[in-house]
Amino acid sequence: MPDRGTVVWAPDPFKTDSGNPRPWLIISDERLPYPEKESIAVAFTTQSHHPGSLTVPSDAWVRGEPNQQSHVLPWTIATLKDAVHIVGTQGAITAAFVDQVVSTTISYLDESSVTDA
Repeated sequence: MPDRGTVVWAPDPFKTDSGNPRPWLIISDERLPYPEKESIAVAFTTQSHHPGSLTVPSDAWVRGEPNQQSHVLPWTIATLKDAVHIVGTQGAITAAFVDQVVSTTISYLDESSVTDA
């Protein structure tokens, strides 16, 4: 299992060509029911036009920073089968940034995080 905070390459669900992987940020850890076989991840993109995307600052990269600005789509969640889907590793992100991504992802799912306007 890739460690939490690892950026991996896995299939792109937005493309019909299965040979076209995209980067994903692993947000799960060993608490997942099958941590040796599966990981929960959120999508990375270089597109900044997605409202609500989180920009990955340069200082959030532990290793493997790409030469293009990256953004995380915290609402685009996938369960990746490690042996089947993951085809490579891009790098790693700091725990603090991963915590921010996880909090944002949870906010879409947890009704108690909704504030009255």
